Amino acid sequence: MIRYFFRALRAQLHGGWSLFALSLFGVAIGVAAVVSIQIINLNALSAFSGSMRAVSGGADVTILGKMPALSEDTYPRVLATPGVEAAWPLFRLDVAAEDFYLEVIGIDFFTPIDVPWEGASVDLSAALGEPGWVAVTPTLAREKGWKLGDRVEVSVGTHKAELVIGAFSDFQKATPLASTRLAVMDIAQAQSLFGARGELHQIDVKILEDADQHAVIAELERSLGNQVLVLTPEQREQQASDLLSAFRLNLTALSFISLFVGGFLVFSATQANLVRRRTEFGLLRSLGATHRQVMGLLVGDVLLLGLLGVAVGMPLGYLAAEANVDRVSATVTNLYLLDAIHTLEVPAWFFLLAAAVGLFGAGLGALMPALELGRKDTRALLAAFSLHERVGARALRSFLLGVGLMFLGGMLYLLVGDRWRPAGFIQAFLLIAAVPLVTPLVVQGATGLLRVRSFGLAYGMKGLGKQLQTTAVSIAALAIAVSMVVGVTTMVASFRETLVIWIDATVQADVYVSTPARRRSRRRAVLDASVIQVLACHPAVEQVDRLRHFFAYTNGRRFSFSGVDGGAPGENEPFALLDGESLGAAPGGVLVGEPLARKERLSVGDDLVIDGPQGPVVLPIKGIYYDYSSELGSAFTHLETMAKHFGAGPVNNVALYLEEGVDSERVVDELKTSLADIPLTIRSNRRIREQALLVFDQTFAITRLLRYMSLLIAVTGVALTLIVLARERSAELALYRALGASQLQIFRVFLGKGLGMALVGIVIGSLAGVVFAFILIYVVNRAFFGWTIFVHWPIGLLVQQSFVILAASVLASLYPARVASRVLATELRREDL
Repeated sequence: MIRYFFRALRAQLHGGWSLFALSLFGVAIGVAAVVSIQIINLNALSAFSGSMRAVSGGADVTILGKMPALSEDTYPRVLATPGVEAAWPLFRLDVAAEDFYLEVIGIDFFTPIDVPWEGASVDLSAALGEPGWVAVTPTLAREKGWKLGDRVEVSVGTHKAELVIGAFSDFQKATPLASTRLAVMDIAQAQSLFGARGELHQIDVKILEDADQHAVIAELERSLGNQVLVLTPEQREQQASDLLSAFRLNLTALSFISLFVGGFLVFSATQANLVRRRTEFGLLRSLGATHRQVMGLLVGDVLLLGLLGVAVGMPLGYLAAEANVDRVSATVTNLYLLDAIHTLEVPAWFFLLAAAVGLFGAGLGALMPALELGRKDTRALLAAFSLHERVGARALRSFLLGVGLMFLGGMLYLLVGDRWRPAGFIQAFLLIAAVPLVTPLVVQGATGLLRVRSFGLAYGMKGLGKQLQTTAVSIAALAIAVSMVVGVTTMVASFRETLVIWIDATVQADVYVSTPARRRSRRRAVLDASVIQVLACHPAVEQVDRLRHFFAYTNGRRFSFSGVDGGAPGENEPFALLDGESLGAAPGGVLVGEPLARKERLSVGDDLVIDGPQGPVVLPIKGIYYDYSSELGSAFTHLETMAKHFGAGPVNNVALYLEEGVDSERVVDELKTSLADIPLTIRSNRRIREQALLVFDQTFAITRLLRYMSLLIAVTGVALTLIVLARERSAELALYRALGASQLQIFRVFLGKGLGMALVGIVIGSLAGVVFAFILIYVVNRAFFGWTIFVHWPIGLLVQQSFVILAASVLASLYPARVASRVLATELRREDL
């Protein structure tokens, strides 16, 4: 049977290579979609883990402060804890250098930290004595053209410093995914250079080999109090994984839709293969071949298709991941403040996962045709007419089942709404499963309404309802792809429009001033008081609003905590309130962003309990505001309230309100000129809005790739289906030619089939896409991100996409129509009559 399989395979490829090629393409693109997203997801987390292991690889636990920094007196208390073998402090700071960030790590070179020096032995006396001495990675040095002795100017806040390249430390040798932006220097030098004497950010701890790790951790937590976090490396990785979970899960779900659509192509190709070989299978069975042996032929075809799909799809997926890694890396750093993805690494086990995914997709697509093969009368039951007739007879029951699945999704929403995270994905799955079930009856009804007056386009469309076994599958695949395009496009457009409205409501000042290190350094990216004084003294400035920012913890959740001045000129509220009232002039209350309120189940009138330097700080919640700045969540209070509970601190940003009628761009230029020697980012209201929308578009760029991949597979399905029909109906086509039909007429008939499939697929997909959009907006986004998105229908864009899909489907129909039109009347045989 093995020898027969390969001979039969050679004959199939010779006689039907286009079917095999299109099926292979569908599986390969589906695998590529999944592989590309999983590579990006894997490396997004590995970038954090790699840098963590590079710096703290020898530590059993790490101590982090819930406050912005640890006090130096924490270090001797850690060393005095029973069971601690060694401990070493770290000073960590992201500084702005040219157009990138440098992650400065201040360490004690005499502690057990294994720095992977490159080249000759390093002169530690220079590291300790030369101001600004730093070791950078060889990769970064090559990228920037640095050599030993070069000086690099960096800044944090308005403070500038000069670093001297004293050595190279190749962290990538030990940990390939470690950031290339790591820079190591003496901890005392780092504290002095960046104006942070006595400040620590992290303490790594090595526990005695024979000590009970859990007991030591418990003792550290007891002795240091609730102002610190004592975390194992696994817990730190889990924190990063939890932070990225919503982002990764949503991309994964969208990528699997592409694989699901690819499975429909395998279904069509396998079904066509069975129909075309029905005589062969019947003959094999009559000659004594068992059902298992005949089934083995089919399984062999599917396995080969799946393996080849994986072989082609994996490199395509890697190339797609490589092409989009910068966009996703920007999203990770913008939204989550984690390490950027500098390199892509694919572990060996990932190849096995990709193979399993590809084979599963191909096997799922071939499942139903394989069940057909198990019937007793193979020749009769695999005949094309019988298959189409059976699907048509079941259309009503299938439609009712599909409606039932959608009803279940609706009931699930009424019962749990967005309170249960998996609900959105279950509803989306039920919707996607319902589309193929309702398609046959919709196709029957749509084609039944057509009135045919000539042998051409309309006749081809009419025939779709009579060939449901083949056409309904591809129409459903196209409809699913269209539903994803419509749903995701609507969600992204709605989110963007909501963001525009939110920016209009909250970005009210004329000019905003911050520093280049604002995104990463946050708390340390401060404005000197003298700079604020210069800004306030500009003749066009009417008022200066200050903002102080750092990360705080509530109930173990990290969030962005900011202090602001009492109010802005005019009557506009600077916060777009969802519920409650503004902060007002009296200090003491807090405003909470919607994502934090949803995740912590907070309401107006509740208390926000924040971990403070002297214990829990309790602030009454006066209002909840719309917040789209970050999934982490945020809260605002008065500067006086923040200073009272957390101590006085410097300002991170200021907003300038100008006198009426003053050109803000002119003021920006004047301020840049007068403060040219100070590292500042000065932007007008308009520039702030443009940058916010640019970041948004960058964040959602990856979804565009997934939408187009799915559509490409679906349009390929149109071409495959028409080729199947051309081969399946060759006798019918030959009869048409014998009765006088011209090649052009048959060409038009098949072009009509492609056009009809596209039209029905677009209509079904658009309706399903509306539901899909509601699931994404009202369930998935609220459950995972906590954002309220107001629905905005991008009618123009959706119509444009529909025309593109329609045109692509028609183009995909040209080759099958040409194949069908070239069938000769001489191919008609007596047994076909």
